[in-house]
Amino acid sequence: MEKNYCYPVVIEYAEDGINLFFPDLSEAFSCADSTEEALKNAKEVLILTLNGRIKDKEYIPEPTDLKNILLAEKQYSSLVEVSVRTKIKYDKKTLTIPHEINVQAEKAGINFSRVLHQAVLEELEKDVV
Repeated sequence: MEKNYCYPVVIEYAEDGINLFFPDLSEAFSCADSTEEALKNAKEVLILTLNGRIKDKEYIPEPTDLKNILLAEKQYSSLVEVSVRTKIKYDKKTLTIPHEINVQAEKAGINFSRVLHQAVLEELEKDVV
């Protein structure tokens, strides 16, 4: 399963290059020679940081609103959005259906888990609206 994350990054232009860091993730920082490279590096470091936190079961903070980022001279902020694959924990469920429907579904090669998964997601969406 993929989950989207969007965090502010601070980009600082210095004489020797470009530094970047994520205020919400202290271990997430990098440097670059160009703005294009900095934004590419920002995505990579954000993915690595989030994957590390997920793997180590560490806290992932809520991102700070971009308007609340305090900037020094020669600093700029931007948002970096990434998708991170997360492990899915599965729970086993037992279901009961009429025999004839079961026979027809098995002949048709229907994947019961997939159908139930989709149906539950649809029901959950109804509750949100």
